Amino acid sequence: MNTTAVSCGGVNSYRPPRGAVEDLIGDLLRFHPPQGESRWGCYCIAGTSRYSDVARSVECSVFEEFFCNDPVIMTAAYADYERHSMFFLVVDREARRPAGTLRFIQYSERGLKTLNDIAQPPLQISPQQVAAYHGITDLAKCWDCGTLAVLKSYRGKANANVISTMLYGMFHAASFKFGVEHLVTVLDQHAYRQITEMLGVPFVPILSSEPFNYLGSESSRAAYLRFADLVPGVEAHLNRIPAEHRPLFEPALARVMYARDIPPVVQIP
Repeated sequence: MNTTAVSCGGVNSYRPPRGAVEDLIGDLLRFHPPQGESRWGCYCIAGTSRYSDVARSVECSVFEEFFCNDPVIMTAAYADYERHSMFFLVVDREARRPAGTLRFIQYSERGLKTLNDIAQPPLQISPQQVAAYHGITDLAKCWDCGTLAVLKSYRGKANANVISTMLYGMFHAASFKFGVEHLVTVLDQHAYRQITEMLGVPFVPILSSEPFNYLGSESSRAAYLRFADLVPGVEAHLNRIPAEHRPLFEPALARVMYARDIPPVVQIP
């Protein structure tokens, strides 16, 4: 295994040296222990924290697996947004290893990654066009979902999307806490279908745009969500499921809508 660390500015390593992630997880659980007895520890970690490299290692592992985004590509893609990134991280307390992460980017003088990227070919949609079309009157109230990554051993039917829906639920709850109204992101077409068709989250293509090639994904969607539409959209989706099947879907959808059954999130500055 290649253990070369690729960094920008001290932290921001997408492939930490061998043993570094295990050491960071050990420190995280020791010095910032989660509440309760759940198997899962939930954290919100600033992009400038040393613990944020745990999340970056998860991002890179998953994005390299699916899209060949190695540490060099990840560093180049996110360097301008590291200081304004936050990571939700789910840790498996029993195995003492990370399970999944979600990066969100707050608006700054750098702008938002999604809006900057789609201003370039092939979409060539300006931030001003996005704001006008989707009714975003204040970009400070818009977040960018930069990545969502779940390690292979925590994906699939055995885990029933527990980690991904926990991450979505934490993200949604945080939007209320911070008064954020809008979300932009670029999603691989497969992830876009899962989120909209399986979970019922009412994402729409930005300016009705078509799929495009993006960071190794041959078909991605630039997508927009108004947070106020999330609960009505997911509830409507749940009501369309036959009554006898709803108990199978309700726990996952309740995590997304209400952060139900998610352990308290530990904040790491």
